[in-house]
Amino acid sequence: MARSTFGASLADYVVQPSDGLWAVAAGAVITFWDDSDGGTQYTDLLDASSAPVTQVTADEFGAIPEFSGPDGVTGMWADAGGASRAWIEARSVTSGATITPSVRDWLNVKDFGAQGDGAADDTAAIQAALAACPMGGIVYLPAGAYRTSAPLTIPPAVTLMGTHTNLMTVVGLVDPPCYIAPLASFVGDSVIKFLDQAEGGYSTISAEHRILNVMIDGSAVATPGIDGILAKGNIQNVALRDVTIRKVTGAGINTQFNAGFFPYSWRCHRVMVDNCGWHGIHMQVMTDITLIDCQAIGNGANGFEINNAANSQAIGCRAEWNAANGFHITGDWATGTGSGGMLLGDCSTDRNGFNGVLIDAVGNGPIQIENLHTRRDGRNGGAGGGNYAGLACNAATVPVVVGLVTCYPGVDDNGTQTNSPMFGARFTGCTYVSVSSGFLHAATDGWSDGGGNTVLRRGPNIGERTGPTNAPVDVFNEGWEAAGYAILGSGQSNGQWSVWSGQAKALNLGAVGGGIAIAEGLNGRQGVAALVGGTVTVPNTSVTATTRVDHFRQEPGGTLGHLSVTKDPGVGFTITSDEAETSVIAWVLFEAA
Repeated sequence: MARSTFGASLADYVVQPSDGLWAVAAGAVITFWDDSDGGTQYTDLLDASSAPVTQVTADEFGAIPEFSGPDGVTGMWADAGGASRAWIEARSVTSGATITPSVRDWLNVKDFGAQGDGAADDTAAIQAALAACPMGGIVYLPAGAYRTSAPLTIPPAVTLMGTHTNLMTVVGLVDPPCYIAPLASFVGDSVIKFLDQAEGGYSTISAEHRILNVMIDGSAVATPGIDGILAKGNIQNVALRDVTIRKVTGAGINTQFNAGFFPYSWRCHRVMVDNCGWHGIHMQVMTDITLIDCQAIGNGANGFEINNAANSQAIGCRAEWNAANGFHITGDWATGTGSGGMLLGDCSTDRNGFNGVLIDAVGNGPIQIENLHTRRDGRNGGAGGGNYAGLACNAATVPVVVGLVTCYPGVDDNGTQTNSPMFGARFTGCTYVSVSSGFLHAATDGWSDGGGNTVLRRGPNIGERTGPTNAPVDVFNEGWEAAGYAILGSGQSNGQWSVWSGQAKALNLGAVGGGIAIAEGLNGRQGVAALVGGTVTVPNTSVTATTRVDHFRQEPGGTLGHLSVTKDPGVGFTITSDEAETSVIAWVLFEAA
């Protein structure tokens, strides 16, 4: 027989009896029994140092410390002096020299031989734990630095979980390591990968993979093109939470096509991708994704490369200091009923090499942007210029609908670099772009119409500034005035406007030289007609029984008489003089409101 290991696992954290489970106070003394009530106490126990004990004491969190049970016992009833006992199962079951996982479905990689010492190759041990883990189970990485030499494959419905995530390396911070660090000799396409059903040989669809509280540190690897996390094919409902990927030579996260399928419906919360060699997060035809509080910083290409992510959303995400664009929304988003757009909400950019956000996607699904904050993008290698902008749309056929966007220019923190970006927002060759409001301060122009746009609509509340931040030049002629009147730029409307104010001056044309222009032509609402022998009939199908026909002489001719009008609703009207004059008569049609 052999002793099994109990305690020292997150599985031993339990809650109050009101929830149907069991908890103990910090420092509680716990004894172990063979029955839920009465029975015989187990007293043949060993503590973590193999010293004999008859009971254990809970730590400051109420958790059970590691200890070994009696020979051959894999489960016991724990008694902390309360009204009831709780069933405690072994964290690992030892049989001779073989370690097998307990029925808790919580597998500690160290039970499979992982060292986590920053030197030993732990690939085989971690992969063995992942392979042994049943669906729905957790493979646990205690604090440590786990070196790997080949990709780790997480099976469907298995969670890889560490103690915590080091979001970034902070000078002076003593933070216990908890990360996977590929060796310099690493061989493979990614540090962690998900396989679809065909490649993985799974009996079920590849789905419900989880990575929680794990950091990938690729700083020791020089081979190009190694991704942090790679998924190809039909891999659904993956969840990443509190995950950091830094200094891999490929993409931080890379999803790709395989055998006619793409990954689908991922959820990423608090994911940091830091200084990777290619795109930070690369999503290819990934529908229904959710990115919340994700950051891409210092990556070698785009921070977020989103190539068709129909029906998806990025909320509170940030792209900073990436070599190319912060966010790049691109690719063919299709035009059918199964296609769709994307929402960017409360996102921000700073000091990206090209545009803060670039949209050049094609398709019919709308891209919606709400509360976009851009700053110091368009670095262009430190030279500025380059026609880069905080928000840029270039040859996009997808409708782009922007609620609020701001841009603030600047230079690097140390004062170097030319002031950038060149434009706050720039639109060129797009099918439909509408921007409701914003404040756009940029080196050259806040708002830039690059030409070739089919419809470009600018809202009334967009303020502009140009120049450096310490000496800006205000261009507020398109903004809201302090008195509360809106000055609208030139534009078009294809619908009825109504002014229901009871004031005598409900509609004012206040500028000197301002006026009203009404189109002429067949069935127009104004025009001219020449009298012949004192009469002229004007065909106009827009005339109704209540239409008011205002008429006056534009060019007098002959003997002038008194003018009158006769209407023929739906056909036109006739202007008649009581003299045989030949004047040119101007007319305007009005309707009663």
